[in-house]
Amino acid sequence: MMKTKVIWMTVIGMTVLLAAASIASAIPLYSAAQEAETAQITSSSTLIVPDGTTAAKISYQGRLTNPGGGALNGTFVMRFVIYDDAAAGTAVYDSGNMNVAVTGGLFNVQLTVDQNDFNGQALWLSIIVGGEALSPRQELLPAPYALSLRPGADIVGAPLNASDSVLDVELTGLFPDGRAGGFAAPATGTAIVANANGGTGLHGSSASSYGIWGNSQNSWGGYFTSSQGYGIRVDTGGTDHYDHGAYVTSQGGYGVYAQSATNQGVRGEAGNTTGIAQPLGAVGVVGIGSNRGTYGSSAGGIGVYGVSNTNYGVWGSSNTYHGVTGRTSNSDNNYGFYTPDNLYALNYNLMGATMQVMQNGGVQPLESGDVVVFSGVSEPLEAGGPPVIQVVQANEANSSAVAGVVYSRFNIEAVVSTQEHADENDPPAHLEVTPDGPVPAGEFLLVVIQGPALVKADGLAEAIAVGDLLTSSGAVGYAMKATAVTINDVQTAVPGTVLGKALEAVNGEQKRIYVFVSLQ
Repeated sequence: MMKTKVIWMTVIGMTVLLAAASIASAIPLYSAAQEAETAQITSSSTLIVPDGTTAAKISYQGRLTNPGGGALNGTFVMRFVIYDDAAAGTAVYDSGNMNVAVTGGLFNVQLTVDQNDFNGQALWLSIIVGGEALSPRQELLPAPYALSLRPGADIVGAPLNASDSVLDVELTGLFPDGRAGGFAAPATGTAIVANANGGTGLHGSSASSYGIWGNSQNSWGGYFTSSQGYGIRVDTGGTDHYDHGAYVTSQGGYGVYAQSATNQGVRGEAGNTTGIAQPLGAVGVVGIGSNRGTYGSSAGGIGVYGVSNTNYGVWGSSNTYHGVTGRTSNSDNNYGFYTPDNLYALNYNLMGATMQVMQNGGVQPLESGDVVVFSGVSEPLEAGGPPVIQVVQANEANSSAVAGVVYSRFNIEAVVSTQEHADENDPPAHLEVTPDGPVPAGEFLLVVIQGPALVKADGLAEAIAVGDLLTSSGAVGYAMKATAVTINDVQTAVPGTVLGKALEAVNGEQKRIYVFVSLQ
């Protein structure tokens, strides 16, 4: 008669490296039709720490004995299966049949598992010997310190030294798209929270790339708040011209949008600002610099745009230099500064001339250097605006209607379009403000009303010397020396006819000369 071999297996412990799980309960009786001996298996666990990166393996050790406690020797077929349920469920790991060598009752197996299965979920181990599963399955319990890696766990304590960390995670090797740690949260959660009661909440650094990178598909890439201090502070130690404290780009929105309920929206300081005026209050943009306070430039739009409902659109002040400087890279110099509103200045200093936008009110074209006279007015360009002055070529001597000297054609869209598009995100395309060529009837032009200008001068009838008073000539569009009259024994020009004073001489010919236009 065949006897039934009875194998007793008692599990003392089992260790999962990385997940650090261990079995700590007894496995009940297992019987199989084998030789007429009785055996018992007792297992124990040890922590195996290999050199380099820890392997994702479970180390399982046991002792096989007969019922009397005698150690067995030989090879036994065993199988190890890990389930996600105590009785049914799904197998997450299966070792398959393994020929396990037993020497002096002792055996040792290593189970290569997928560490992603050990994510805090409950797992049970089924041990199969000779084709029959032991019952019940054994729950995989964490080693005591591995409890700190379970969901909801806390890691609390002091680092090994003052400059160390409580927890270090390091990615080694070259993995451009790799991450030392990954954090994810649903739409209503927060992936990572960093709090500090007196130190730094979150510190990021990089030797050659981003210290911290925030990204969002349809919300904020980064959001920073502060109850008392700075919402965000940015410093750079770079000394190069392009080592900016902050670098901001935008595809469709504002590059920087700053708002303050009671103080300045944006305040920029550069250089030594000692002794420079320090504005306070709800100011949109404040620039304070030892060289320039605010500098704005644009390739095709507006360099600086300031708007106020009740006060100054732009206010500039300086202790030693320009309060406001406007520059343009256009070859025609239009416009370094533009405003559709009134200007106020204590003093008005010029190197060039003052010009007035007028309209050709005649039928003949006007050209640069023509002396023109008033001919009437036309409708305002916009509601509430002033009427447009109309002029024609002067064609009589000593005209009291003399208006000035033609400078150039003028594209009225340069000011009308700018006003119409001032509040739009996209300014109008660049316009040629002062096109070349004569001014056709009905078109607009710039007329010099004060300052130096090239004027068509007639020196045929009478020579013109530097400093002579000039007036309109009988030659169409030309200036000549003003006719002298005596009033109360004082010799002067005919009142109301003076165009200006000659800055160059002309004798016996007609040519363009510089004249300082000063209507009288």
